[in-house]
Amino acid sequence: MQLHEQYRPKNFDELVGQDKAAAKIKALAKRGLGARAYWISGQSGTGKTTIARLLGSQLAEPMYIEELDATDLSAAKLRDIEQSLAVFGLGQKNGRVVIINEAHGLNKTAIRQLLVMLDRLPSHAAIIFTTTVEGQELLFAEQEDTAPLLSRCIQIELARRDLAKAFAQRAMEIAQKENLDGKPIAAYLTLVQKHRNNMRAVLQSIEAGEMLE
Repeated sequence: MQLHEQYRPKNFDELVGQDKAAAKIKALAKRGLGARAYWISGQSGTGKTTIARLLGSQLAEPMYIEELDATDLSAAKLRDIEQSLAVFGLGQKNGRVVIINEAHGLNKTAIRQLLVMLDRLPSHAAIIFTTTVEGQELLFAEQEDTAPLLSRCIQIELARRDLAKAFAQRAMEIAQKENLDGKPIAAYLTLVQKHRNNMRAVLQSIEAGEMLE
């Protein structure tokens, strides 16, 4: 298993550098996370998918969390999703969740179909979109229905600044656990800055031995 998967946070308390996003979700949880759509945006490798999965796990058991790419959303697929969301999941958590990654890949037809779906989400269901900051800007420029779509979502913007020190410290801790460490914290800080706070890329470099003497 790759390091970025092995050390992916398993709860909100393990998240690094995204305290505001975690606090927002915890506050929403007090009022109920179902019957909502969420739009998570941030730079690559800063925790979008992790937060989406953690959010989904608050509502549904793993087998009732579906994850797919926006480019896979045909009209037929969206109809199937709406039908599946109408049925309760099984287990202690009886919800259902769909995570749509790379949401900047949504086409006009999918967006218009989603506008209707989001207005009638069941109380036990949620749809979570993730996208990069750059992708979101491009989507706004190309699709006129993006603003109405976002107005139906709770927007969670991930932190972009002041991540380097926290990410460097976490990267060093992981490297030490895996016996891949041989350099001071300053080297990890440089590595994080080199990869523009992309923790996935940082851990891939560590896995390749970049922090060994």
